[in-house]
Amino acid sequence: MIGLPLDVSIPKLKGIRSRYCTRWDEGPAAVLGMSLLRLGICRPDDWSGSAVDFVERGFGRFCSLNRAVDVRRVWVGDLRITDSLFELTEQERNQVEAGREGMTDHLYLVGDYEAAASIPIGATLTRLETEHDLLPAAFYTVLTSNLYKWMRVYDYVDAQEHAETWMEDLSDEESDASVYRKVDTEIPASIKAHAKTLKYRRAKNILEETRPHTGVAREMIRQLVEMDAHGQGHEHACPGHISDKDVPGVDDWLMDAENSRPGCLITWYENDAINACFDEEAQHMGENGPCQPNVALPLHLNKPTKKLDEEVRRLFDHAGAMLRSLAAAAKIVELVRDLYDEYLREHRLESGLPVEPGAAGLRAE
Repeated sequence: MIGLPLDVSIPKLKGIRSRYCTRWDEGPAAVLGMSLLRLGICRPDDWSGSAVDFVERGFGRFCSLNRAVDVRRVWVGDLRITDSLFELTEQERNQVEAGREGMTDHLYLVGDYEAAASIPIGATLTRLETEHDLLPAAFYTVLTSNLYKWMRVYDYVDAQEHAETWMEDLSDEESDASVYRKVDTEIPASIKAHAKTLKYRRAKNILEETRPHTGVAREMIRQLVEMDAHGQGHEHACPGHISDKDVPGVDDWLMDAENSRPGCLITWYENDAINACFDEEAQHMGENGPCQPNVALPLHLNKPTKKLDEEVRRLFDHAGAMLRSLAAAAKIVELVRDLYDEYLREHRLESGLPVEPGAAGLRAE
């Protein structure tokens, strides 16, 4: 038997907000939103009835104007404004809100990375060495100095520390046969001879004075000089710079939290000893507590209007410099990867052998 059709009513959702925010969310956003409106970052037509949406629209447009699209081509992560340094479950957030006596008086600009971008730089250093014997070390020094302003960088220095720690428990025979020995032996001569003694200022001068013969080297140096210019005057705003006096309780959280996850992995080539050390460390990241974000800048809301606007401007200046710097860095990484792919094609041991990225994650191509 077939029953009679039933009347079904489908509600119209047009005009209904897709987000619900408690007063805990809306209050701080309203204070920040008014400051962003005064600074010209938000516009009157961004308003839709929600202070959180208002701030989000202004912040999203600000990120787009500062080349966030170019950043996403290489860097996998997010830059957000939040009321917590780390992610909270719904239960944890309810507990925090229940313990509050009023609206929170501070927010944070938080930047973090979901994966470490792979930068196999060996072939690039070889190409740069044909232009000037100090150019590889100068390029490496200026690049890493700038990346460190926005993220934790995992490179051969981190791999050396990891190798030294684990070799302590190995016998001489096991140590000689381990991948840890290769960390030192695989360092290119141009880096081993000059990188640790070549200071940033001298390295920058070498970049500006060198006139490469090849177009790819010229473009790399041009992008690196641009990246360096965007980062001038900025330092790594890691959570460790936040004092308990500024944000009560942050010291206890930092003691329980682990180090930040790296934003990039700089190797000589994929599947080398640095990559192996990183893979071992990556397996245990976050096991003993939450990982600290790579960037954390507090914003205190309980200030007079003029002081608040100055602090908001400084915070957004840092965010803009970070995005523009990483946009230039993304173009450098793409050129580095192109040179590495060219090297693989020229030095492939077996014709037609497919070349795959390492297990660290890290290249989505």
